[in-house]
Amino acid sequence: MCIINTVKNSKIKSENLKSDLNRKNFKRMVTCGLLPLVLLAGCASGRDNLSLAKEYGHKSKTFYHKAIQEYKKLITRSERNDEAFLELGKLYFQNGDFSQAIQYLSQSRTRGARKLMAISFYKLNQFTEALGSFEREGCGQDGECLYYYGLTSERLNLYDQAIKIYREIKDRPFNHLAIDRLKEISRFSQEINLSDLDQDTQKMIQAAPEKEDFPEASAIILLADEAMEVSPEQSAVYNLRAVIKILDERGKKNFSEVIIGYDSTYERPQLEYARTIKPDGRVIRVGKKHIRDVTKYLNFPLYSNARALIISMPEVSQGAVIEYKLKIHKNRLINKKDFVLSYWIQENEPIIKANFKVIIPEGKDLNIRSLNEGYNYFGAKLEPEVFQASGKIVYEWKLENVPQIIPESNMPTLTKIDPVVLLSTFDSWDTVYKWWWGLAQDKIRADSQIRQKVRELIDGLDSQEEKARAIYNFCAQKIRYVAVEYGQAGYEPHRASDIFFNKYGDCKDQAILLVTMMREAGISAHPVLIGTDDHFNLIEDFPAPLFDHCIAAVRLKDEDIFLDPTAQTCSFGDLPLGDQERKVLIFRDDESYDIKSTPLYSSQHNRVVHILDIILDESEAMQANKEVFSYGFYNQLQRAWLIYTQPEQIRQTLEETIQEISLGARLNEYRVDNLEDLDKDLVLSYNFQGPEYWTRAGNLRILPQLANLDSSLAVKESRVYPLDFELCDTEEKYFKINLPPGYKIKYLPQAIELDNEWINFNCDYSSQEGIIYFKQKRSLKKKNIDIKEYLEFKESYQDLLRRIKQRIVLEKEG
Repeated sequence: MCIINTVKNSKIKSENLKSDLNRKNFKRMVTCGLLPLVLLAGCASGRDNLSLAKEYGHKSKTFYHKAIQEYKKLITRSERNDEAFLELGKLYFQNGDFSQAIQYLSQSRTRGARKLMAISFYKLNQFTEALGSFEREGCGQDGECLYYYGLTSERLNLYDQAIKIYREIKDRPFNHLAIDRLKEISRFSQEINLSDLDQDTQKMIQAAPEKEDFPEASAIILLADEAMEVSPEQSAVYNLRAVIKILDERGKKNFSEVIIGYDSTYERPQLEYARTIKPDGRVIRVGKKHIRDVTKYLNFPLYSNARALIISMPEVSQGAVIEYKLKIHKNRLINKKDFVLSYWIQENEPIIKANFKVIIPEGKDLNIRSLNEGYNYFGAKLEPEVFQASGKIVYEWKLENVPQIIPESNMPTLTKIDPVVLLSTFDSWDTVYKWWWGLAQDKIRADSQIRQKVRELIDGLDSQEEKARAIYNFCAQKIRYVAVEYGQAGYEPHRASDIFFNKYGDCKDQAILLVTMMREAGISAHPVLIGTDDHFNLIEDFPAPLFDHCIAAVRLKDEDIFLDPTAQTCSFGDLPLGDQERKVLIFRDDESYDIKSTPLYSSQHNRVVHILDIILDESEAMQANKEVFSYGFYNQLQRAWLIYTQPEQIRQTLEETIQEISLGARLNEYRVDNLEDLDKDLVLSYNFQGPEYWTRAGNLRILPQLANLDSSLAVKESRVYPLDFELCDTEEKYFKINLPPGYKIKYLPQAIELDNEWINFNCDYSSQEGIIYFKQKRSLKKKNIDIKEYLEFKESYQDLLRRIKQRIVLEKEG
């Protein structure tokens, strides 16, 4: 289509060329019995039609760009040339470059320019801007203008206005198109009932369970019917039909909007129907006004292909059933010939019936792996039925009465407890490597701006580690992270120069920029694909790019140091929790790859230290200073809170915290050291004063409980899933309490120690010359407590909680 439009727009410019050709070939044209199509027929030149078509395609592009240059020359020479702006805008418009069209049409005062600009906004899905243009300029009796005005109104759910506009259209062919739109709007306003639906759907809804059958559920999935069919041409179609009964307000909130994510570069969603079946049997069908197709990342044009089809189900209420059926057409597979899928068995709501099919051409191998079979206590059949049909191989799973996942506190991620079936047609990790490296390696290239920045960053630094730190800190802190999960906006990264120029990027783009800058500094660096903790871990004997993240590996002193530049508050050499203890795929330059594991940091790495100094005066009021030192994960967490929270909110949080020490306490000031310097320890310090610290009991003074642990960790009698703390960590407390004259210690608790396979704990109380000293250290040795050991852990932990419930007792003399 672009070539056809270009030829039309280049007609005037090519008249002389055509005249010359006509004169030269007139005799041959007569001989062949042809008119100007002689050049496509090939009679005159003896060349085949294909080569001539290619030649004209090339010439049309040449003339297109020449026309643009001529228009721009006219615009440059003339301060005000409405016709030139109009014609250049029209040229861009006819070739589908609507953004450029708007740029030039907006500078023309002609009515035609305003009309094309409004339509261009519509073509770009900028419906608010389109509506504003149509309303400002009006359309008169122009059928095309009115038609797009009506379409824009529909997109903004202004259906009454759209109907009125369509009825004004008299010109062909837009009057016929308008009639079709009016019929479409009218069709969805016609009322139908449950009895008008097919028999199977009627029976399913009539036999649906009630709330008392599933008291923990907010909705019931009556049917989830999914199928993925791959064609011999390496395209695919994904089909989904879902029927869900809403049980309460929570279910209404969770299911009223259906969001279908897709990559518009290679995928096209097609909604066949969607409807709400009311408890009284009335069926409310979804129309255009209930559907939005939006980019997920409006402010980041590099990822505009990551889109979402949002279906707002109408009139959803308790007892209603929502039903929708859709397709997603995939015009290419991941590497043009392979695909990966994951099929989850359980959901957060009960499933009455589920079907899943994968259909592939004969001769194509499919690798299947099931995970978390130990949690398949309900006996779902994880192996498919396999049969052949019409040159295809069909893999089918049929499930019934699958119970819901009922969440527990501190439970593992779903990838560790939900039975899941993984499918892949990739035959080796070498295939995965060659595919992705082919997308990424040419993006690792520094331009002059990157080279200049690297020189600035490493100027005066001697060691490779110092240079690597400087470059990492720049990428982590100065390149804005766009949280696009790997694969959502495609698998191919953008060029390093684009990311550096825009100063934002998703994970794969930030990793590519970091690797590029490291290499420019002479440091060996490589991109790394990783499945984070809430995704799938790499399985060495199951090749499949089931990754959700991309980081980098830097080679220093013959050791790979893993770096995640998307973690703005993570120091060099540290990793976010989700990146730790994961198997990863490292992309080397010598046509090879490595599968390695990222480190799991110890409890001493993830450490927080509280130092509190309290001075009590003779009136029993207090002055206090507190310092909090954070390391590892706590450093990342504390730094993020302090960076992204307003100062007044920080102050308010600290004021709320000190109330636990002294009711009515007032914060004087707080200070943060090294907030922006990732290479230095983060320190939060503040001082405050309060009217009292202890509890009075006659002449006795009872201090607050100083030893402290999280009592919520061991509450349940038993668990379905393991305890998952996500990390091993250490917390240390050092308190110093300066007593006023005239107070003596009546009771000082004994030291407490516990050291088992899960936890190391000790606390100690001492005093000297009117000062009480308290110190506590708690280290978590294991980040997971298995179900089998939970009761023993619970008993030990609760015993420790009882033992630490001691308080210092003072006596006031006289």
